[in-house]
Amino acid sequence: MGKYSFFKKQVKYDFLIFFREPLFAFPILFIPAFFFIVFTSMYASYGDVRSFQQYVPIYSILISFLTIFFNIGMQSVSDRELGVYKRIIISPTNIYFIVATYIVRGVVISFVGLIEMLLIANLGFGIPISDNLFVFMLVFVIMIGIMLLMSLTLHGFFKNSRQVVPFTVLVFQYVLFASGLMFPIERLSKALQYFVFANPVYHMDRVAISIWENKVPNMANILALVATIVICILLLLVQKNRQEY
Repeated sequence: MGKYSFFKKQVKYDFLIFFREPLFAFPILFIPAFFFIVFTSMYASYGDVRSFQQYVPIYSILISFLTIFFNIGMQSVSDRELGVYKRIIISPTNIYFIVATYIVRGVVISFVGLIEMLLIANLGFGIPISDNLFVFMLVFVIMIGIMLLMSLTLHGFFKNSRQVVPFTVLVFQYVLFASGLMFPIERLSKALQYFVFANPVYHMDRVAISIWENKVPNMANILALVATIVICILLLLVQKNRQEY
């Protein structure tokens, strides 16, 4: 089997498994949409629902996070545990083809989630679509790339699924409550705000919201994401030197 034939077959297999398995697709695509509908409906009873539009990019980032960090990240650990990486290394197929299948799935599912949020917001609640949508989509792709880099880096330290499950649960709680998704960080104490500022997803949300509202992103948020990229690359180099597949 040629390399590209393997790649196409692997991508098809990944999507088949993702949509066939309800434990994958349901939490990622439907639970965030459900909470978005609930919170938007609650907000509509207190004022103009259009002011809720900043949560469209926030929930889109959340779906991308669930797809890339949990689904793809845990699969990378499972593939390593089952010896998939080792078999690929000694075969004619390059290991980067596996990474490419992760990228394809992450981008496609993330954009499915984005379209889902846009349809619910606009058709369900009359929330206007950003005039800066094209630029927002480009930035969204960059955010997907950063999350994929974070996911593969952090999950690269785990050798089996039993080790990684508690970690992913803790990270999900951290991202959920320290990203501005559940409540504004201004309501938190100064001490707790430092935990928020250390969260890369928070900075992704801030940048995405700025682009969505056609504003210039805060340089502090951009620098935080650049620092995240640098740290992840350094950690990947450490893992590569250890050659733990």
